[in-house]
Amino acid sequence: MFEHWKRQTSGRHRATVCAMLLTAATVLSVCISLAAETRKEFRYTVGPGATVSIVNENGTVIVRPSTSRQVSIATILQSPKVEVDSNQNGNRITTRTHVLQKTTADQTRVDYEVSLPQDANVSVDSGTGQIRVENMQGNVNVEADDANVDITGATISVVQIQSVNGKVNISNAKQSRVLVTSTGGNVQLTSVSGPKISVKTTSGNIVFDGDFDGGGAYLLMSHSGDIDVRLPSNASVDLSARSVKGAVETDFPFQKSPHPAFQISEGRAFAGTSNSGASSVELRSFSGKIRVKKQ
Repeated sequence: MFEHWKRQTSGRHRATVCAMLLTAATVLSVCISLAAETRKEFRYTVGPGATVSIVNENGTVIVRPSTSRQVSIATILQSPKVEVDSNQNGNRITTRTHVLQKTTADQTRVDYEVSLPQDANVSVDSGTGQIRVENMQGNVNVEADDANVDITGATISVVQIQSVNGKVNISNAKQSRVLVTSTGGNVQLTSVSGPKISVKTTSGNIVFDGDFDGGGAYLLMSHSGDIDVRLPSNASVDLSARSVKGAVETDFPFQKSPHPAFQISEGRAFAGTSNSGASSVELRSFSGKIRVKKQ
């Protein structure tokens, strides 16, 4: 009986020790992970029309307006195998991530939180991750490989986006020139208006949800992707839609154009106006489907 009890006690002791060692190893792992995470901050004072450039291979970049002439750039580095350097030359600031040695994708990640005057110009060059720019009045320029891009609240701006495969979402942009080129990523525009709006993709889909306000020129073009447009009944547009090998569908109450600039082919091309036709809208695809629907 005593030997049986000793064996049971010894077994429970070993289990307890193993559990303690496992817990200690987990805590140690977390501590090492936290120790590897480093925060660096940079602060600058700039004048009107400053330019802030961010170059980052992997991670999230969030840009928001400040209420002063201060630029604040906070970065979180996941590994000592990367570093961030930043410098100011006059009214121009450049902040760049450097990979010091070959490592994993997680260890190359650096997250940015940037606040800057609302009238400043911002440029972001990113490989993978997420880019978000909010409520800016200066120019916004984004170059992205696989990073998703989200631009919201731009006003009286020039927004230029070049993307390879990431998704592009632009919303609530007013009185702005918006130029988007994408290879394979989808593009969505919601409540976007201005003197010139141009979206061109190779295989990505395009969705436009809004009224084409402002008496501007709008061009939505995809080689093989679909184009979906949703209009309110008060939209004032002069619209033409053509797909060489795809289809064109519309249930919006247009007045058909009596003298279109191209030959109308049933189911492949359409031209018409709504209300006074204040804005010019061109929808083009080679093999994708074009759909124009009422909201």
